[in-house]
Amino acid sequence: MTTAPTTAMSKAEYLALAEQKYDDLQALATQPTFYGYEKSFEAIWMDLGRQVLERNVGVVPADRRKKKMTTRFGQIHIANNQAFSHHPNGFGISPYLQEKLVFLGQFEVYQQAAALVEMLLGLSVGASQIDRLTHFYGGAIADDIDLAAADAAADAAADAAADAAAVGVVYAQADGAMLLTDEGYKEVKLGRIFAATALQTSAVEERGGHIASSVFVGHRGNAAAFGVKLATQLAPYNGRGRDLVFISDGALWLRQLMEKTCPQATLILDLYHAMEHIGQAGKAGLGTGQAAADWFDIQRKLLLDSKLDEVLTNLQQLKIAPALRHSVGAYLQSNRDRMDYKSYRERGLLIGSGAIESAHRTVMQRRLKRAGQRWSNNGAQRVLTMRVCAMSNRWHLVRQRIEPCNPLRQE
Repeated sequence: MTTAPTTAMSKAEYLALAEQKYDDLQALATQPTFYGYEKSFEAIWMDLGRQVLERNVGVVPADRRKKKMTTRFGQIHIANNQAFSHHPNGFGISPYLQEKLVFLGQFEVYQQAAALVEMLLGLSVGASQIDRLTHFYGGAIADDIDLAAADAAADAAADAAADAAAVGVVYAQADGAMLLTDEGYKEVKLGRIFAATALQTSAVEERGGHIASSVFVGHRGNAAAFGVKLATQLAPYNGRGRDLVFISDGALWLRQLMEKTCPQATLILDLYHAMEHIGQAGKAGLGTGQAAADWFDIQRKLLLDSKLDEVLTNLQQLKIAPALRHSVGAYLQSNRDRMDYKSYRERGLLIGSGAIESAHRTVMQRRLKRAGQRWSNNGAQRVLTMRVCAMSNRWHLVRQRIEPCNPLRQE
């Protein structure tokens, strides 16, 4: 196919278009408020920008040998023989605007995303268009996002040390949550990987902190498929030995996954989950009064001092149902080798899984668990993929798919 190069407009053409707007600019003096002044100014500038963009891309034929394209400046016409008229994904929306719409689509429900586009960009774009774009690129980057990310831990420490080995501890966490689909509630699994150097304390007292940079893994499906995705992202850190630290609840599949994938890693049972089981026994035996609170605090201190046997002895002394005593005791015994909290604290390690708990809210629930939402399995995975991409600071994967190098443009 023969394509014509873009022919930039002449200076005289540009000045002629600008002159047409001069009277409109002068009329702004009659505006009684600066709100109205700026709003009208924006409309004038947008229309001038649209005309300049349309003509600067190339001469627009007077006949039907042209296409319509929606851009950041509104709808323009572009000649069929212009390289820019042939978008590899077939959308009649400019790549630059596509990126903005897709970003809003992964961040907000489509109707509200469309309202934001109109409010912030002054463009009328349908919710269905944002829906199609988001789902399309969610599928397009599926294979890309499953490839190992760059060494995010090393990136996070780049300013602190040139040697990537100086990064130290890298944390990994994973958990599941339920999502309403057309087939009922289905589990979505989420993983998070971050360097200890990415932990940032808040400048405001008692506000806790945040994690500056993470790599996320999301999957709507079975544990085996999720395990493959998580293992791929963990691969760059396998050489860290015990400095790769995996914190999770007592789910057996998570433990088996890490033992197989990263056998040298430090595995830690989330302290909150351990205390949650102990608390069930304490509440059953002592109620909810001060005595129960004191007993609970004693067990927590014992756990933090790695005195699990004393905790088990105290459980035996509670007057509770044998089945409950057995289940709590079995849970603690089965996780014994992941509960050396004294040693973990001496190493300065985290012992809680709050990072993955918060990730469920910010990565998944923020977009996929709104009131009244129900997803197809395919739709849920594609939007989750987009959320993981955005939250992992890997947005370049979307941009590359929106407009890869155009061979027609290079000829």
